[in-house]
Amino acid sequence: MDWGSKKGFALPEMLLAALIASFALCGILLTYIACMDSIKISKNASIATSAAQGLIEEIRSTPFPQIITNYDRLNFTVNGIANNRGIIYIDDSNPEFLLVTVSVSWQEGNRIIGEDLNLNGTLDTGEDVNGNGILDSTVKLVTQVANR
Repeated sequence: MDWGSKKGFALPEMLLAALIASFALCGILLTYIACMDSIKISKNASIATSAAQGLIEEIRSTPFPQIITNYDRLNFTVNGIANNRGIIYIDDSNPEFLLVTVSVSWQEGNRIIGEDLNLNGTLDTGEDVNGNGILDSTVKLVTQVANR
């Protein structure tokens, strides 16, 4: 029997193939984990947006003179998202229109989505990255309410 004429894979070739396959599987696994994180962020953004929209609708149904008293700088939390904080800002510089801003920040793993780094609902030193005087976030809804 002539062992040299047999066709097949030798041990070094099998080890190289296993190494290449393991790198490919690690890449697929890392992509899967990143996608799962993105899905969770998207889900929480959707929940936060829905809550912010509900608050804006509640503000719009409030009589105009009571809006500032009831809602300016109001802190709130969103059900369905762990470790979150929202805040409502009302700009009354125009007496006929109120500019209402609702912003929600939350913790996602070890990072904070939004500028409210300690999730306390107040603008602290170092949190206002763009210098506009309010806490911004990925979920920030802005509307105007007219005096009718």
